[in-house]
Amino acid sequence: MAPAHFLARFMAWLFDGLITGFVALIMALATASLVGIILSLDPGIFNMLALIVGIVTGALLLLLNFLYYGYFWSTSGASLGMKAFDIKVVRRKPGERISFWRAGFRGTIGYWISAIPLYLGYIWAGFDGNKEGWHDKIFDTHVVKVPWEEQPLRTGPDPSKVKQPV
Repeated sequence: MAPAHFLARFMAWLFDGLITGFVALIMALATASLVGIILSLDPGIFNMLALIVGIVTGALLLLLNFLYYGYFWSTSGASLGMKAFDIKVVRRKPGERISFWRAGFRGTIGYWISAIPLYLGYIWAGFDGNKEGWHDKIFDTHVVKVPWEEQPLRTGPDPSKVKQPV
């Protein structure tokens, strides 16, 4: 299968970011409500409780990303954003599925590693010969364009292969 184009990967990443970001926003609003309640308590307890709320919220956001990517990539190979742009994650070994754990860690730890140094791990995919980001290299995966026949919402022949009348 052909490697996915950098722009398709980027757009899918943004799409997924909107989905997980929306859920994170709801969690942040709930957290802000808790902090408001905590502020009305004794100021001595405030720092400890605010720290606990922050740690729990961070852990829940990490779990959210792990479950989101772990589920979608291990079941269909594509997150919702990837499905929108007809790309998917596959293992380098043909026919080998990506496991839930590998998918979850790729979408959390792998994405962080790619993002921390000025997003260089993501940008790398635009210049790499195999179109792989750092998270692909670490987790033995790559992102490919889904063939026309495998795209779930497509019907009929591939329009790029149909002869047009002159």
